[in-house]
Amino acid sequence: MALRLAVGDLVVYASHGIGRVESRQSQQGGEETLVLAFESGLKVTLPLDRAREALRSLSGEQELKTVQRTLRADSQPAVEPWSRRHRRSQAKLAAGSVSDLAEIVRDGIHRQRRRVKGGPAPVENQLLRQARTLLAAEIATSRGIELDEADAWIARQTAG
Repeated sequence: MALRLAVGDLVVYASHGIGRVESRQSQQGGEETLVLAFESGLKVTLPLDRAREALRSLSGEQELKTVQRTLRADSQPAVEPWSRRHRRSQAKLAAGSVSDLAEIVRDGIHRQRRRVKGGPAPVENQLLRQARTLLAAEIATSRGIELDEADAWIARQTAG
């Protein structure tokens, strides 16, 4: 289903998180642009064609059930150089999928708990915090709950 991208719509923009379509503007030459506003105060202007490629709808309950299964999975973190794990996690973060965010969070938490040889590097912990913040924000907004309640939900799913 294509995004409407109407003024007021909430959308997800990869590693920036949830934004609201603030305006649609026609530029000279007929190109239309979209202005997104984020809670942090950041504003991003995108050509409409790029916006259709880069933005996605807020996750619904079906996607959040998949997130729950992902977070609960007892996946063994790969034992590999931190730089390779970090690159893979950065790519997932940039892709912006809610399932990818859940994988980053699950694997990072499991790695911290198991204190897997060689990890996690400080830069990996930073990426884990960023992914968890984005995931919690999406869960909170999708479910209409407070951010700390969404983060507590994530903690309960990964407690296994």
